[in-house]
Amino acid sequence: MESQDGYAIVLSTTNDEESRQAIIESLLSEKLAACIQVVPISSYYQWHGEVNCDQESLMIIKILHRHYKDVERLILAHHNYQIPQVIMLPIETGFHEYLQWIQKNSK
Repeated sequence: MESQDGYAIVLSTTNDEESRQAIIESLLSEKLAACIQVVPISSYYQWHGEVNCDQESLMIIKILHRHYKDVERLILAHHNYQIPQVIMLPIETGFHEYLQWIQKNSK
């Protein structure tokens, strides 16, 4: 069973600015994320048997591990994709003061 202690990064992409802003604002206002970085990317993927390419924004969301289910719920509620990328990567270690900052800025 996975530990609910600690810190994690959630990755999600979208090609829609309105959806991205709604996700960011809801996660930050509910204190489910301490920080969200947005990076423009080109995504190549298979969809319905065809290779596609989209210009997207990658959201790098810093969270407390125990908030993942709520983070996922909010992303899905505001996302414009039928099957969005929502994956969590546990943070094994990091600069102590930064991790404490994540703790302080999350509920």
